[in-house]
Amino acid sequence: MTDDAPAPSPAKASRGKAARLAVVGRLRGAWTRLRGGKLTPGRAAASVAIGLLIGATPLYGFHLILVVGVCLPLRLDAPVAYLAANISNPFFAPFLSLAEIETGAFVRSGAFLPLTPEVIRTHGIAPFLRDALVGTAFFAPALAAVGGALTWASVALVRALRRKRPDVP
Repeated sequence: MTDDAPAPSPAKASRGKAARLAVVGRLRGAWTRLRGGKLTPGRAAASVAIGLLIGATPLYGFHLILVVGVCLPLRLDAPVAYLAANISNPFFAPFLSLAEIETGAFVRSGAFLPLTPEVIRTHGIAPFLRDALVGTAFFAPALAAVGGALTWASVALVRALRRKRPDVP
């Protein structure tokens, strides 16, 4: 069996290669823009803090849009921030929600809220939603500050170790 299809012309092959190179160049440029620049301890900490702040909010489904919308103008590392925003994954989201509800209840009333089926049946869901909203306003920035500080310290420590011992990867 022989292939009777004509070979592409050199000009056509050249245009195809140029088009692929243009796409690769655009993708590299987009990735560079998403990364925002060299990852210093301060930029890493700010990226993680923004990601945790956004990830702790109950705006599920909008985290990527919010991360990119905040990180691009601030020249922060959007992939790092999005990774941190995934703290609201199915394993941690219930604990985040509980922490936000309890923080909101404590801020509003000075006491933690007993989360039992009887309390939910008696009071309904509205107080919990209100407490979650108030709690998010306090809990998310605190989580972001702690995560950012830990990130800054760990990146600074790794950089110091690399300067001291160049054999450390």
